[in-house]
Amino acid sequence: MTDRTRTSLIRTVFTLIFTGLSCLSCFFSIKLTGTIPITLQNLFCILAGLILGGTQGAGATGLFLILGALGLPVFAGVKGGWDVFTGATGGYLWGYFPAAFISGIIAGTPHAFEKNFDIKNWIRIALASVAGFVVVYLPGIPWFIHFMKEEGTALGISEAMNVALTPFIFIDFIKIIISIPVAALLRPVAAKYLYPDDEKELEELMKSLKDRKDLMNRITGKFKRK
Repeated sequence: MTDRTRTSLIRTVFTLIFTGLSCLSCFFSIKLTGTIPITLQNLFCILAGLILGGTQGAGATGLFLILGALGLPVFAGVKGGWDVFTGATGGYLWGYFPAAFISGIIAGTPHAFEKNFDIKNWIRIALASVAGFVVVYLPGIPWFIHFMKEEGTALGISEAMNVALTPFIFIDFIKIIISIPVAALLRPVAAKYLYPDDEKELEELMKSLKDRKDLMNRITGKFKRK
């Protein structure tokens, strides 16, 4: 098996892991408002972007959405099918894919040489996570307003916010707090397997710098002896 084939296989495995986590989280669903449930699926979709990067994270989320659209019961409340996309919470589902992609783009491609506890890295991940959760609501709230209107209940923006946003702000804040250290700790691990060439380049660079330092020390030593 070539290095490229091995890397492709590992990337597929990582994608399937995050797709699986999003699917399995369908069993965790709590309704506060009677219409929109609390779910962990937005957290796992955004974590996919934060840890795997924008393209692969969005790929894992896209696969999860496709499985649900095909009828597999992978959405909140163990539901599946196209009807979920056109239901009251359908807008949030439409937001998962861009949320994973945008959070991954902001967080950047993971690198094996990232420091787990670098404050700049944590700030970037925090901004990426916040952006991801915001993106989920961008189609979620307008679609909820449209859905309720079609059902015969016209809601103003403030009324819709009280149902589709306000009850979830604190919960999503907790999810963001969780996502930051999880992503910071797992990004270097993921990069080691997903982007092994980066680690090799870093090792070569460190070796080159060490060789140059040794050379300079020898030259400096010769001048000192003279």
